[in-house]
Amino acid sequence: MSDLTREHVVWAFRLLLDREPENEQVVQAKLHGLSTTRQLRAEFVTSAEYQEKNRDFAHANERTLVIKPLESGVRLVVDLADHAIGLNILRGRFEHDELAFARSVVGAGDRVLDCGAHIGLFAIHMASWVGPSGSVHAFEPFDENADCLALSIDENGFADRVVLERAAVGAAPGTMQLTFAPHALNTGGAFIQPAGAATPHGHESRTIAVHALDRYPLPRPIRFTKIDVEGAEPLVMRGAERLLREDRPVILSELHPFQLRAVSDVSAEEYVGMMRGFGYRCRALAQGGAIGPEVGAVAEDGVTSVVFLPS
Repeated sequence: MSDLTREHVVWAFRLLLDREPENEQVVQAKLHGLSTTRQLRAEFVTSAEYQEKNRDFAHANERTLVIKPLESGVRLVVDLADHAIGLNILRGRFEHDELAFARSVVGAGDRVLDCGAHIGLFAIHMASWVGPSGSVHAFEPFDENADCLALSIDENGFADRVVLERAAVGAAPGTMQLTFAPHALNTGGAFIQPAGAATPHGHESRTIAVHALDRYPLPRPIRFTKIDVEGAEPLVMRGAERLLREDRPVILSELHPFQLRAVSDVSAEEYVGMMRGFGYRCRALAQGGAIGPEVGAVAEDGVTSVVFLPS
């Protein structure tokens, strides 16, 4: 349950940006996308507007790429300006349970997918696990992230096993609009914009390619899929129905109720129900990467990771 209230958001605008929120929609977006006052504070003080208005307090946050050696032995190119994900990777604080679960599933020779690969934390790890006899297909439409992943592929000598597609994954091949905040210090927030939707205040959009997995030339069978596509997960699954029914891959998925409604026009429970129709049970992800209980009712706030296991 979120600790944030409308008053928190309104006063954050007033105290940190010296203005009122643009409209109620902006306030509600903050309430749905954030859970704690700490997250709210980070959202504001790392914004381009805060930096412009508070030059004496804001740190320099220019794009700065470094190589981070990880405990598994791989090396990952990280942007120091990405406070939400990059710095947490550098500090060893990012998605330990998710990586542990993936490691428990993926092995030598496996064929795996990374949908919403970001800078490649999962893709590079999985490339080391599948070895030269396996394959990783990584899909990342945001060029700034894909650039980092491409460098990491070269840095680790994984060109023989990783295919990087600078594209999104969806229900059908074609093009869509990718929407993002151009100066935000969180490079994981870009999302697919529904056709005809207005670009949110402070965001930009660019046209990107979209692939549907059932119509993409993948090596088969697929053993494991990690998917984190900011609310477009149901679209990806609709475009992969044949693959899901034939290969029965284990799936690690983000569950982001607000983005699911905004991007795919479904609730979190409807997404889980859709996967149930494909013959998958939704299980919680427990500490250390263990599989938790079956997911029933889904809270409408917050973001979590779940596991879809074939029945």
